[in-house]
Amino acid sequence: MQSQKSVSSISASNPNTSSGGTMSGSTTDFVNHGLLLWQQGRLQWTGSGESTSNQTRQTSGPQLSWNATYESLLGSRNPFPRPVPLSEMVDFLVDVWEQEGLYD
Repeated sequence: MQSQKSVSSISASNPNTSSGGTMSGSTTDFVNHGLLLWQQGRLQWTGSGESTSNQTRQTSGPQLSWNATYESLLGSRNPFPRPVPLSEMVDFLVDVWEQEGLYD
């Protein structure tokens, strides 16, 4: 996954120094790069972030095969060959659960 080009920072007050002392009135800019990367990935996965790759995926059709089974998709720990949009995975799971009587 690519890192985000523009990074917003969160200003956080940090009263403690690394040695355990205090600094009065000092602020540092803290950037949670993990959170930013997670948010970017979530936007791509949910389709909320419109990007070129998302638009390409949406126009190329469904990522899951029409005859895929629950066991063939989720029976192994191997990653999917291509990212599967969240809405498509939810639709697939609901269909399986309805067939098995697990979803009302």
